[in-house]
Amino acid sequence: MNFVTSRYLAFSEPFDDQKGKLKRILFSTRTSATVLIDDSAIQKILDNNYTDFDDELLDLLFSMEIIIPENENEFEEIMIQNNSLLDVNSHLDLTIQPTANCQLGCHYCAQEHSKNNMNNDVYARTLERVTSKLESKKFKNLSVTWYGGEPLNALSQLKKISTEIIELCKINNVEYDGSIITNGLSLKPNIFKDLYLNHNVLHYQITLDGTAEHHDKRRITKKGEHTFNIIFKNIIDIINLDCYQEKVKEPILIRTNIDKTNLNSIKDLVDLFAENDAQGKIQFSFAPIVDWGDKKYGTIDGFTKRDFADIEIDLLLYAHQKGFLIDTSLVPKREFMPCMVVAKDSEVFDAFGNVYPCYEFTYTPAYNEDKHKIGNLLDKNFIPNDLATTRNWYNDIRKEDFANCNKCELLPVCGGGCVKNWYNDETGCPSFKFNISDRLLIDYLNKNQALTI
Repeated sequence: MNFVTSRYLAFSEPFDDQKGKLKRILFSTRTSATVLIDDSAIQKILDNNYTDFDDELLDLLFSMEIIIPENENEFEEIMIQNNSLLDVNSHLDLTIQPTANCQLGCHYCAQEHSKNNMNNDVYARTLERVTSKLESKKFKNLSVTWYGGEPLNALSQLKKISTEIIELCKINNVEYDGSIITNGLSLKPNIFKDLYLNHNVLHYQITLDGTAEHHDKRRITKKGEHTFNIIFKNIIDIINLDCYQEKVKEPILIRTNIDKTNLNSIKDLVDLFAENDAQGKIQFSFAPIVDWGDKKYGTIDGFTKRDFADIEIDLLLYAHQKGFLIDTSLVPKREFMPCMVVAKDSEVFDAFGNVYPCYEFTYTPAYNEDKHKIGNLLDKNFIPNDLATTRNWYNDIRKEDFANCNKCELLPVCGGGCVKNWYNDETGCPSFKFNISDRLLIDYLNKNQALTI
């Protein structure tokens, strides 16, 4: 049997190993494995020339799927693996949006908010839908993300349905955990304790777009009121709770949405948390503002994906140097699903009974058409639309329209990235598409996790 080099590879730039040799980190995206290797060997690998390699190196390259059988269709092998996992996936992801309301009027948000909370009929139908999934006995784990609008604006509905779902999980022997994406304005310490201890909401994402000077120009209430000081105080009060320090396993995630107007304040935000001894108690995620629905603010003041990739590396290093955890694996892992949007049982329920595959579709006028919906729970003859936008991604990805994705060497570790964007004629690529070389080198230098040959 003849063998060739896989096309699913990435590299760091060459660097001196301080022993007089140039080295590189070689990354197999099929297996998410890295190896530190002589720079001179890289070109031989790319040329399918393995004659000078000893048995130990050859065995390693085969095990990492850097060297593969010549007749193997790599893309199809990746897709077979991905599709097979969809059929046996025992982890169910659901997003529940108990309200369409939000106190904030962020300029880049494409949602259309209204003072509507989930009523009794929608609540009952949502619970019926969740019950039918759990009683199917297909799932060992259920993760629910509470989202909005602002989910804490419907706290009573959230807690009511949460209590019911937790009991259903116990009856059906399903492990449960919850997450919440919140603006943090109403997340007082007593509410955090109740959600964490009594409702198993274990993961928290709160957005701060820099320090008060910049955040309060963007994330203000619909009445124009500032929010930074309230949100920041809530976070500091929470991370200083005894129960937080004793029980919390995953620190609160501070997300910052970045464009050209607030970039200069992001390091100041990191410094402010450092001054409040938040190291080890929070983690950071840096994200570019992008176009969302009909809102084109990412185009106006945003960064290109390539430019933001450099910014991200700089901010990740800065936060790391200040002692903070980072909400990202510098070296991405093998992904069999880009996210819940391709999983046929995962669904998003909004306050009006609509069911979607993606939570960025809800309350967003650009996605009102039925083709984007799985259906509406209040319809007497509710029949799920299995071909709602994004659901057929693993077939559509083969099309020429998505050639930039299906021919990419990083496909095994992103699965397509943000699938929604591809259907909008935008790139769905994650930032590591453009900074993987830096990530590999930083990961090796900081953690020294790569194998050495």
